[in-house]
Amino acid sequence: MAYLLCLLYVVIVYVRPGEIVPEWAGQPIAQIAGVVAAIVAAFSAVIRPRPVVNSPVDWCFIGFCLVSIVSNPANGWFGGGYLTFLDLLPLACFYFLIRVTVQTTRQLRGLIILLVALSLFEAVNGVVQYHTGTGIGGSTAIADRAQTADDADETAQIMRIRGTGIFNDPNDLAMSMLVVFPFLYTGILSPRPGAFRRLIGLAALAVLGYALYLTQSRGAFVGCAALCAAYVYRRFGHKRGLVLGIVIFAVVIAIGSRRGEVIDSSEGSAQGRVQAWSAGIEMLKTNPLFGVGYDQFVEHHDRVAHNSFVHTFAETGMIGAYCLVGVFFYFLVGNGARRNVSNAAQSTLARDIWASGIGVIACAWFLSRQYIPVLYLPAAMGADRITVEQDPDSQSPLLSAGDWTTVAVITVVLLLVVYVLVRSLALWS
Repeated sequence: MAYLLCLLYVVIVYVRPGEIVPEWAGQPIAQIAGVVAAIVAAFSAVIRPRPVVNSPVDWCFIGFCLVSIVSNPANGWFGGGYLTFLDLLPLACFYFLIRVTVQTTRQLRGLIILLVALSLFEAVNGVVQYHTGTGIGGSTAIADRAQTADDADETAQIMRIRGTGIFNDPNDLAMSMLVVFPFLYTGILSPRPGAFRRLIGLAALAVLGYALYLTQSRGAFVGCAALCAAYVYRRFGHKRGLVLGIVIFAVVIAIGSRRGEVIDSSEGSAQGRVQAWSAGIEMLKTNPLFGVGYDQFVEHHDRVAHNSFVHTFAETGMIGAYCLVGVFFYFLVGNGARRNVSNAAQSTLARDIWASGIGVIACAWFLSRQYIPVLYLPAAMGADRITVEQDPDSQSPLLSAGDWTTVAVITVVLLLVVYVLVRSLALWS
């Protein structure tokens, strides 16, 4: 029952029926479904005791949420802690419902199939938007302006599709679709999937690929290229995978977003991002431990950072950045970034979830999406995979001193990379 309620909650988060059925508009459907699912999941965990927080990913995710809640009180706004708690509650509910209720490989695969179906729903909705002007529930594409390749002084209007609910932004819609790409790749490339299943997979991938293109999300195209490169690297081995990965990365970027035709350090959008990163560094200086506070970036700068890591260290300091890096470090390691982790970490499921995570991580480097569920969806599935495939080498809650140090070093290195990019690329009038 808890698992089915979790799936129902995921459906509601993706689809938002209140935006499709006018009579349901304004009703707290997602909140009610989340509360009911959480209560049933908690009751299930009590009557059948099992480890709930048994992965380093879980601990880092909890740490990230707690630091975010503390960040505003640390800057003197104590009411901000309560408001942050309310804001992050749906994110935590989404993550831990998936972690608590998925207990078998079959259930994990069922969740993946559901995510593919929901992604197709959003993709079809977007395609309908683009070609008819109005999608399901009255949703419409948004117009954006981008510089043309022929003349950087001219701009062209580009229509960008979007989804319902939390995918109302084209970038969020694109990021959500990337999550399921590796699973479709495996379904198509498997030796014996059957002609019909392979045809269904190809059709689904074609629809999602077309919808991804219509989002015109530059960050998502980089994420798609990284995901494809990572997938072939893991599937075909070091040598062939590396060559294929580089080729695929270049091809995807070349045929990608029309909005990316003019991208260099002096282009308006790119320069705005670099200067936002510079502002983020200045925010970090004001409070190195806890930053300027959750959701306070735009109070100190006129635009978001367009980089989840920068946005995180600016708002939650080095502690928050450390926890965010920790989530993805342990996710990548636990699902096979280290070849000697375990045999289970080299499974097909581990490979697909790992590639999915690479895609959203690459997206997150170009988008401020540190507080949305999709960013942590591969991490939650990866932690589930470790549990259901009996991978004890990757699920110990006791973090080694070496790994703690590694995460700290990565966090500092990423900060230095941002600093060097700002110093090298920023143009000040």
